[in-house]
Amino acid sequence: MARDDDANNEVYHNLTEQSPQANNSSGGINQKWTLYLILCTLTVCTASFIFGFNIGVTNLPTPLIKAFFARNYFPDFYNKSISFEQYDSQLKDVNRQEKNYLENRKILDEAQNETVKKEASDFLENLSKELGVSDVNSIGEKLSEIKGKLNESGLEAKREEYVKGKEKVESFNTLLWTVTTALFVVGGMVGAFTSKYVCDYFGRKKGGMSCGLIPTYLSEISPAKLRGATGVCHQLCLTIGILIAQTLGFRQIMGTSELWHFLLALPLVPCLIGTLSLLLFFPESPRALLINNRDEESARQALKRLRNSNDVSVEIEEMNNEAKETKSEESTSLKELFTSAELRWPLLTGLLLQLAQQLCGINAIFFYSEGIFRRASILDEHIQYAVFLTGLINVITTIICVPLIDRLGRKPLLVYPMIVIILDFILLTVFLALQSRGPIYSYLSIVCIIVFIMCFAIGLGPIPFVYVAECFRQDARSAALAICMFTNWVANLVLTLTFPYLAELLTNYVFLIFTAIVGLTVVVIFKKVPETKGRNVEEIMAHFQGRKAPKYTPDESGKLIGNSKV
Repeated sequence: MARDDDANNEVYHNLTEQSPQANNSSGGINQKWTLYLILCTLTVCTASFIFGFNIGVTNLPTPLIKAFFARNYFPDFYNKSISFEQYDSQLKDVNRQEKNYLENRKILDEAQNETVKKEASDFLENLSKELGVSDVNSIGEKLSEIKGKLNESGLEAKREEYVKGKEKVESFNTLLWTVTTALFVVGGMVGAFTSKYVCDYFGRKKGGMSCGLIPTYLSEISPAKLRGATGVCHQLCLTIGILIAQTLGFRQIMGTSELWHFLLALPLVPCLIGTLSLLLFFPESPRALLINNRDEESARQALKRLRNSNDVSVEIEEMNNEAKETKSEESTSLKELFTSAELRWPLLTGLLLQLAQQLCGINAIFFYSEGIFRRASILDEHIQYAVFLTGLINVITTIICVPLIDRLGRKPLLVYPMIVIILDFILLTVFLALQSRGPIYSYLSIVCIIVFIMCFAIGLGPIPFVYVAECFRQDARSAALAICMFTNWVANLVLTLTFPYLAELLTNYVFLIFTAIVGLTVVVIFKKVPETKGRNVEEIMAHFQGRKAPKYTPDESGKLIGNSKV
């Protein structure tokens, strides 16, 4: 058994150990991935997967869920809605038949007019031959006289009466359609709120709370050069959760009246696996152990496992320096976050990015993508595949972002995609306004939606979570994360509840609101948001305060010595 253990340790050592040059490439800190760090990151991100799954799981089965709660908890409303639905279907059939009749009548009238014109032309030509050219004008005058008598007889008045009657019918149809739609919207809101209260409170809301801690934990277990990549893993697993939920929601899989409730229960499996694995096999954050608990030995042991190296003195010394800067062992309160001049701008910029992430319109796309694609003239049986395509593009683009965030930096990946989003929304508005002129504009609007999802997945999707985790010291990080995640959820809720009304009010111009929000955010990012790539907390805090941060270099004993004054 001892030999087997030695062999296993040797395999693990060969898989994860870095060369001395790699370990000392940044002051004695192993800045590369280790197997243990990868496993820890993936385990923690099971909560991110659950979060994303809960975002996308109700998209396709929404009609089934609404019908279930309406049928069981509001039977009177459900029966009336069924009657309205049947009448609405009949009304659509009548309108469709009327449209076909008018089109056929128009074609028939045009054919008859051509026949009459030809017969009249032949008749006049024959008369001109028999009576001579001079008599043709007399015949034309006689025909004009006959036409005038016909108009006086009331045929033209009857035609005008028919047109007015048709307009009244169309006005009534429009009114009835508006009332029917309003009833369905109210029913949908009741069903949505009921489902969230009965089924989702203990699952989805608690999952969201745990998910909010993930960016902080990932930033605390990863070396500086991997903070961005590990932070994006949170967003990556979230997007994978959305994609899996959308796939399982297909009518051919679990999007049926018999299986949708099992679909909502699926997150229980990764939840149990992730929780047990994290508790049994992975450590507390080394930074929290040392700075919060003052337990340097436990922090050192955790770092050794995460870095697969026995020499972690440089990181331990950095944490000790951060602990010295901490005013007390108590965590910063929410009140102190807003009143402290040192923390005010990091908090405000973090809140701005959280608001921009939700109010840029991304969840309007995911929550209401089915309706958007239906308005783009996509057939009902193909809508689920269009929704799946948006989720797949989101995952692929987020994967691309993982290596880019630590190479290009956070700020460029925020600013440049947001500029593209502004231009994209302007084009989307134009195409939506012109889609009645031809199907090409509907497909161009879908292209704009895809471009927007790609830009979001690179910038506003992952970076706000990474930014908040990087901009605060240990004593303030928890409070800052709490207020930022609260703001994120409130913005999410506001957008979810208001977007249907905004879409109805502004119709094709609704995305101009998101354009203005993104434009304002770009201006603030340019002026106030620092680049956090490769910087420690002290350097980032110093940037906000307009001063130089102390830099530390290891001496011969491995301890860090300051070489510049604050």
